[in-house]
This record gives sequence, C-alpha cells and structure tokens, in this order.
Amino acid sequence: MTGSSDGDSTSKFWALLGGIASALAILAWLGVSNAQEFREVLVDSSPPSSSSSSTTLEPSETVHTPDVTETSDVETVRPDSGGGVGGGSEEPESETPSPTPDPTEESFKAVSVGDCLEVHDTGRRVGSIDWSVDVPPAPVPCNIQGAGLVQVTSTTNTTCPNGAGKSSWIYTSAVSRETTTLCVTRIYFKYYCVLGNQVGDETKLGSMTAVDCKAQQIPVAYNRIIHILGVYEAPQSAGPRNCVQGAYDQTQYLAWLVNDNKTLLCATFYRGG
Repeated sequence: MTGSSDGDSTSKFWALLGGIASALAILAWLGVSNAQEFREVLVDSSPPSSSSSSTTLEPSETVHTPDVTETSDVETVRPDSGGGVGGGSEEPESETPSPTPDPTEESFKAVSVGDCLEVHDTGRRVGSIDWSVDVPPAPVPCNIQGAGLVQVTSTTNTTCPNGAGKSSWIYTSAVSRETTTLCVTRIYFKYYCVLGNQVGDETKLGSMTAVDCKAQQIPVAYNRIIHILGVYEAPQSAGPRNCVQGAYDQTQYLAWLVNDNKTLLCATFYRGG
C-alpha cells in the first residue's frame, strides 16, 4: 500500500510541474515577465461584475429624451377628430345656404290658368295700369258679383293679348331676377262702375278699371264714371241700338265692344240714384 501512495505522489508532482511549465509558456507568449504583470493580465481578462455594469455619467454629459414617443401600435385621439378614436382631420363640407324666398313671387307662381282674381286698375297711373293690390289674392268663384274681377288666361306667355278688356300683370323678383307674367281678361257685371274719359262726343273706356259709382273724386286721367247697365254677347255690327230695352226706352246709351269684340257693354254716365 505504501508503494502505491508513493507512486501517486510522484505522478501528481510531475503533473504539477507540467502545468507550471505550460503556464510559463503561455506567459512568455503573452509577453509577461513577472508576477505583477501576470496579476494585471488576470484583472483585465476577468468578466465585469454586476456592480460595474451601470455607467456613471460625467457632469458634462446630457441625457436626451426623444421628442416623439413611438406609438405605432396605439391609435391616437386627434383634437380635430370629434373625440373618436382614429378620426380623420378633414373639415366638414360647408352647406350652400338656401336662397331667400320671395313671397310675392311665390304668390304669382301659385296662380293657375282659369283662376278668377278680385283685382282691377285704379286708374291712378297715366298711360299704364296701377293694380289695386301688389300680390295676387286668393282665387274666387268666377261668377261672383264684384266691381273688379279678372280671369287668368295664361301664366307662361311673355306677351299677352291686348285690347279692350285684356291686359297683363307682370312681376319681376328682385331675389331671383325672374319675371312672372299673368295674362288676364276682365269680367264685367251690370250695375257696377268703371272710369271713362270724355272728349267731345267720344268717351274712352278704362276697360280694366273699377270705381265706386258714388266716388267724389276720380283719378286725373279720367273725368267720367261709367255705369254699366247691361253685359251681352255681342251680335253682328253691335252698337248702342242693341242696348235699347224697348220702344219706349229713351236712355242715351254708351256702348263698347270688349274681349275681342265678343262682349257688348251697354252703359250711361252715372247720375246718382
């Protein structure tokens, strides 16, 4: 047993010498010539400890914080999105304001062909018609008894037929710049009055006028109040003789053909009563 122990000791001794020889060879290869240099090599080659992993900043160094935080995976609520997530920044389209309506124009356009309107010429405007109202009134029955009544014959013509008992009522809107034209025909009833202008033996009829038979003043363009006594379908070659009511009728009649000579008006100057 003693011989065996001596052999092991001898083997360990030679192994140690071999290790030392290897170490000296490595140091010679590294250029280390003494123990101090060997210690420094060991220190430099040692792995850093956990306490040396943090870096101490010198006073002159500055830490820069990024100006923009990365949010590629986060949807952002934008101030102009109306509070919704991921809303766009487009501004809403502005609505076109509706044009200001013109009530008078609407009233003119509401009139239909065949409507009868209580409207007449006041006679106050020399050379043209001065309608008694500015806006077409509501239609009335065409057989209503009235001093001034017209029937609409067209709402689309730009030029209306003219002549005794025919005229046009025109309105141009300052809002739309459109013109509406109503062609009208006068409806006459007996015992109502119109205006006339007498010059010598001839009297001109204000065919679109209407007036109170007892009016104390009349427009300057006229000098007579005409009292209608009969409205007839005109016969051939109609005249005052067709107005006579019998052999004993001594009335001095005035007669006019109106509405394309289809209607005979028999009348006198109003004398009261």
